[in-house]
Amino acid sequence: MEPAITNILVPIDFKINCLKAIEYAKQLQSAIECRIHLLHMIKTGWWWNNARVLTDIAYYKLEQIKKENQMAGDTSLKVFQGKRYKEIIKYANSISARYIILADNYPLPKSRKIIGSTITKVITEAKQPVISITAPVTTVLKNLVVPIDLSEQYRLQLFNSVAIALHHNTTIHLVTVHFGEKSLKTRRINKIFDRYSKFYSENGINFTKKFFNKQNQYAYKEIINYSYKINADSILVMTHTKPVKFDNYMGAFVHQIINEAEMPVISLNNTSARINI
Repeated sequence: MEPAITNILVPIDFKINCLKAIEYAKQLQSAIECRIHLLHMIKTGWWWNNARVLTDIAYYKLEQIKKENQMAGDTSLKVFQGKRYKEIIKYANSISARYIILADNYPLPKSRKIIGSTITKVITEAKQPVISITAPVTTVLKNLVVPIDLSEQYRLQLFNSVAIALHHNTTIHLVTVHFGEKSLKTRRINKIFDRYSKFYSENGINFTKKFFNKQNQYAYKEIINYSYKINADSILVMTHTKPVKFDNYMGAFVHQIINEAEMPVISLNNTSARINI
């Protein structure tokens, strides 16, 4: 019986930054055996009666991208019509994608921009980890920073870091930021560190742990600066479950990490974290 193919989905909007997502997918493909799927979405309305022409043009552009970027022969090219984030999620589910890779195309400087609605919707609703790309990288999933807090989802985040490490031979860097005097919260996080340090060791996973006690700087800035310092190539973050509903939302911390980190950010929601363990 042949092993199942690992599928990677890369939505393409033909803007210049989508090439960063393609390059990352190719790097990932060189590390693990996988098939890349390029997907372009056409948004049409009842007034448009020439969708076939748009589809043909988009498919031709995908073929040119595949050729110019010397992509593998089995690279899949798809053009669909509909709401972008819904079709991305639907197609990712149909191919059981391992990752969805999205390029950051927002035009404003990082200090002023917000995450686009498509990326936000995909991150919070997809059943797969979403990797947002802002800059080229030299390594893929070799040095992963995992910020830890005391939210209910931290265990899922840590379990997924283990799955990534075992699959990609990744070194895990656990890090947390606490403000003010040491407290019960500090002791609880130290217990978490100790528990998972043992788990990592038993599974042969290389890891480090870092605890920052800061007074002024924002936590997300501390995480990003530390990631640069240790030459991390990615950060793993997780959305949180709303206390009243069972859907997910993206808090300010995750927004800022994705906005400002000059490296890929892997985002999990409550569903994708459980499925991909």
